[in-house]
Amino acid sequence: MTSISVHLPQWEELPDIDLYMDQVLSLIDRYLTPIGVKPVTAAMINNYVKLKLIPKPVAKRYSRMHVAYIFAIAILKDVFEISQIQAGVMTEIRLLGLKNAYNLFTSEIESAVSLVSKQCESNRPIALMEGTIDDNNIIMKLAALTFASKRLTTVYINKKVNEEEKEND
Repeated sequence: MTSISVHLPQWEELPDIDLYMDQVLSLIDRYLTPIGVKPVTAAMINNYVKLKLIPKPVAKRYSRMHVAYIFAIAILKDVFEISQIQAGVMTEIRLLGLKNAYNLFTSEIESAVSLVSKQCESNRPIALMEGTIDDNNIIMKLAALTFASKRLTTVYINKKVNEEEKEND
């Protein structure tokens, strides 16, 4: 199987103009669909606002800050409960600031997906993480690895199911 790579936009790559809901959904979908993340809907975003996971939009427009939160929530919601996401995100923002926390998060997701993918491809035992681990990045590293492992497990399951279906045809 070919290695899977992913690119998530860093803070500086996020639009620096406010977006309407349909623009946010399109942007999020463009990056997350290739890695198998369930589509984000307008209803989901509205629920995130109601649950105070993200701030309210201003005049129905979403800023770079909103988009960063939505990326993180969309990626993590498959593997963590909303309360865990909220606690983890807020902890990282307090430690690093929003921009730095978001950039570290996207980098860790990219690294984890690449690492797990390459190791699955080469049949080597999976290493826990690359780089150093400390109190400021352990949450991010483990969350990224959890996401990457779950996504790639799903890819391999789907591949096996498709192969079996072809054999049975």
